[in-house]
Amino acid sequence: MTEVPPADPDRACLHMDFEADVEVNRLTATDDDPTVVGYSADIKVRCANCGEPFRWIGVPAGMSPRRPMCGLDETELHAPLRPASADPDFGLGIPGFAINYRPGPDSTESSIT
Repeated sequence: MTEVPPADPDRACLHMDFEADVEVNRLTATDDDPTVVGYSADIKVRCANCGEPFRWIGVPAGMSPRRPMCGLDETELHAPLRPASADPDFGLGIPGFAINYRPGPDSTESSIT
């Protein structure tokens, strides 16, 4: 994992040029069974000039075969995909997970709904 430079509010960047890393993964039934049961694209975007990462907006944290989700720091999008020739339900049997935050009773944060 590469280290992300901190944003510097005293040296604002106009973010005119971008770089993106896209990794497409074949998801197999098990480590011992090479049968492909789904695909996922993991996407990261950053400013090519200052290196600041961009965060995905409005995407829940986790992984799902049904919808795009992001990593905990919101800088990586995990997007399920299928070949155009595949059935619409291709890959939907893959388990996923979601990460939800709920403030505790002693938290000073307000709950957003």
